[in-house]
Amino acid sequence: MNNIPQVFPNVAIVVIGYSRPDSIQRLLSSLLQADYPQQEIPLIISIDKSPSDKVSEYAQSFEWPYGTKHIVRHSQNLGLRKHVLKCGDFLEQYEAVIILEDDLLVSPRFYYFACQAVNKYNRNECIAGISLYSFAINYHTRSFFLPEQDGNDVYFMNCAQSWGQVWLRKPWQDFITWYSKHSEEFTEQPHLPLSICHWPKSSWLKYHTKYCIENNKYFVYPHISLTTNSDDPGSHSYGGSTLFQVSLLYGKKEHYQLPEFSESKVFYDGFFERKFLAPYLDVKEEEVCIDFYGMKNNRENKRYWLTTKKIGRAKVIRTFGLKLRPYEMNIIQSIPGEGLTLYDTLSMKKIKSGPTPAFVLKYMHGIGSIALFLYTFGIWKLIHTSFSEYFHRMKKWGFRKVF
Repeated sequence: MNNIPQVFPNVAIVVIGYSRPDSIQRLLSSLLQADYPQQEIPLIISIDKSPSDKVSEYAQSFEWPYGTKHIVRHSQNLGLRKHVLKCGDFLEQYEAVIILEDDLLVSPRFYYFACQAVNKYNRNECIAGISLYSFAINYHTRSFFLPEQDGNDVYFMNCAQSWGQVWLRKPWQDFITWYSKHSEEFTEQPHLPLSICHWPKSSWLKYHTKYCIENNKYFVYPHISLTTNSDDPGSHSYGGSTLFQVSLLYGKKEHYQLPEFSESKVFYDGFFERKFLAPYLDVKEEEVCIDFYGMKNNRENKRYWLTTKKIGRAKVIRTFGLKLRPYEMNIIQSIPGEGLTLYDTLSMKKIKSGPTPAFVLKYMHGIGSIALFLYTFGIWKLIHTSFSEYFHRMKKWGFRKVF
């Protein structure tokens, strides 16, 4: 199938800045090095009110050779949440907008991927947006995340994105309509990951993700990332971590294999758990809790519970080994062994789960690799380096911000 646009959609690039001149300079530099079609590419730089004018001054001096450059300077400080959501207003002018916060870098092929994905999925009612970032880590558990490779360049997930994403006009309007009725703070709920329920008030992403989960909307995710996160100090991070930095696509890829949504079989929920595994377990989809990462804890009280945890007094229906990655392939391929267990909780008055076995943690987190790192780097050197970093942060931000 040929997804290469003959006529490129009307897609603007929106860069969001606040008080990090070095960060926005790095992002804009990576935008200059990207590949673009022979047409005008609008660039919008939206800058929230900050104590310093350095970001605004750099944006003003920056030369954009690929099309028009428009700078929006907010006269009052909106804060991260309002500022990012405000950028959705640009969809009144454009078919889609590529949203890039200033601590990101882009692949040279990001714009071509975005346009091909917009052309493919713009009119699909199930799609809430398009991610440019590809997860390598489940951010709820800080463990590996490897989606199934099915020959296509994308998969689908009930999870919104903030590290490089494309918003589409109609799906964004639907989200904003929902948000106008659900913008209050929310607490822990069984169908939501615990982590997003504890994100700060400044987070807009928790609402977009909640919207996707509750309305069964999907983001399109690439297998190879078109953006990466630099983790600069900011509203939600003290900086310094490389945990969410990923490899970018640098090759001259012209064609992306984008499946029809109705024909794809690779879907993940907001917990990073594989969806639609019930047929391989001989149970009904609505009756099973897929809980490889152990974050759901069957809080919705499903009859069947597939988990890596040990559940006392529950009836064991079936077990699977952990010999393949991603984990769901052990189920799809019926790999025998221990590690994943399907329980029937119907006869249990109270569900009581035990700890995750050590060999499962090794599979999840690559503990063998961590041990090799400690052996190579040296435990005392690691402790010294770590505490030196904390002392540096204490000196810069104060004790309470660090801990």
